[in-house]
Amino acid sequence: MKKTRFLLICLTLCCLTALTTLFMQDTKSGSRLPSSDFSISKQIQYSYTVQNKTNRVIEKAELWAHAPVKQTASQRCVDLTANYPFELISDKDGNQVLYFTFERLAPYASRIISIKADLLVSRSANPIATEPEASDRQPEKYIESDHPSIRRAAAKLQESDEIKTINAVFGWVASHVRYSGYAAQDRGALYALEHKKGDCTEYMDLFVALSRANGLPARRIGGYICPENAVLKARDYHNWGEFYENGIWQIADPQHNVLMRNQDNYIAMRIIRASGDNPLGTFNRFRFKGEGLKVKMN
Repeated sequence: MKKTRFLLICLTLCCLTALTTLFMQDTKSGSRLPSSDFSISKQIQYSYTVQNKTNRVIEKAELWAHAPVKQTASQRCVDLTANYPFELISDKDGNQVLYFTFERLAPYASRIISIKADLLVSRSANPIATEPEASDRQPEKYIESDHPSIRRAAAKLQESDEIKTINAVFGWVASHVRYSGYAAQDRGALYALEHKKGDCTEYMDLFVALSRANGLPARRIGGYICPENAVLKARDYHNWGEFYENGIWQIADPQHNVLMRNQDNYIAMRIIRASGDNPLGTFNRFRFKGEGLKVKMN
């Protein structure tokens, strides 16, 4: 018995020594993998009404609807269910789309599609294997980071290191842009800079443009703010930014003055990239097809 106990102690010490050696090697080389924390369960639900508004049969009614992004620095989508069959479509950014079809939708008939998503979320951002793309540093439609006015404004906000620059950019946008109510038409970063007003989209666009003008990767995100389990409504759709710093995508919501905190409250439904292969294209919540078809998010 004593011999067995001695052997177990020796084996344990050998394992601990090996683990300590690996830890030190990883620390010295900078290759130590950081831990992730997705420990908070959250569920969201939302629904659409699909309606034939005509007195004719619609041979094929189609609906594409966003689901939560599969993986971000603060969320994982672990399960998707709906009361009608669907095809799940994903793009290279991790955007997820539910595709529904209804064959021969009768005159004036309607269908209510209910969707449920189970998530694991984290209060702080975690490193994930999604590095910035070249487009996250470049100008694009609504992100006029190469415009002289935006470049001049960005230069005034540049600080001695990246995180100080982000704080300066974020603080300037949060304090200088006035919320002017929802606008259906996107107006872009230059509009927000020149007019000092806009809705959540303009706050997001200007933050992203000023960050890119300072050489810092940033991207646009669309989704919802959900502190608890929630039933999503179309009117609550929100846009915010993310920036990439020290290997982590961090949330920046200048309209609500939220920077790198409360990240578990933000449910990303769409990583917005002009070069993406998302079947919804530029549509924020859903897209449909079928002559005489009407769709609304409930």
